Amino acid sequence: MERKENHTIINQSNRLYITIGGIALIVIGALILLDRWLKTGWLALAALPLMGILFLIRGIRTRELKMIIPGAILSGLGLGIIIFLGIIFETSWTNRIGLGLLAFGMGWLLVPMLTLQYSNQTAWWALVPGGLICGLGAFFIYSPMQPLDLVLYLSVSLGLVFLIWGIVCHLFRLIIPGCLLITIGPSIYLAWGTPGDQNILTRTGIMLVGFALGWLLITILSRTITSKFIWWPLIPGGVLAMVGWGVYIAGNPNNAAIFIGNTGSIGLILFGIYLLLLRKGIQG
Repeated sequence: MERKENHTIINQSNRLYITIGGIALIVIGALILLDRWLKTGWLALAALPLMGILFLIRGIRTRELKMIIPGAILSGLGLGIIIFLGIIFETSWTNRIGLGLLAFGMGWLLVPMLTLQYSNQTAWWALVPGGLICGLGAFFIYSPMQPLDLVLYLSVSLGLVFLIWGIVCHLFRLIIPGCLLITIGPSIYLAWGTPGDQNILTRTGIMLVGFALGWLLITILSRTITSKFIWWPLIPGGVLAMVGWGVYIAGNPNNAAIFIGNTGSIGLILFGIYLLLLRKGIQG
């Protein structure tokens, strides 16, 4: 009896996919024929996002993960292709690539949002490709196409993804790489990607102190998911800060006091933000 029920469920699922596939093919074929008649040059391209929307509608109604995921991705991909071809925005090729990537990345980011609301299982993993694609899109839009700019955008976007995922799901193992990535990219960029007459020692000191702030951030954000501070990240953070300050002083002793004061102020700002958040009761 149980085997018969399982067989019935499988048959119903297969009929569902056949129905959706048939509808999708009909829509695509109709749009292609209509585009040949109207000669718009873009109507056939609407088939991909429309097919994604069909999957989304069905997935939301049935609360099926395997329908919501391809629906969101296809919708973002189709919109991204339309933007890239310049049908919506007439702008430079770099902006079109960037905006297209942002649309595609938003499709991926839509997956965990919809599965959280409409499915029994949340696809948090989709944040990773979504964040990377959006960071790459921002690189094409806002960057002069320098390699260190790419490191900056990808590092910050991926770091934000891990932080959001870790804080929402209370996973400290994701908060650690999130804090490090969100500071490593800016530290490398500030040290080596900005113009100036700073020597190697000075730039290395800036980079190491930036790394140290990432470890400090781990300790601060640990209270978002635990009842007590997790102190051990201050050990590598303190070592990096001391080494970084020492290297900076060796390279630029005249501005050492200003640099140490500025980085110390950043640490105070981070703890101040934590205290404000703590007042709102974010700690676990």
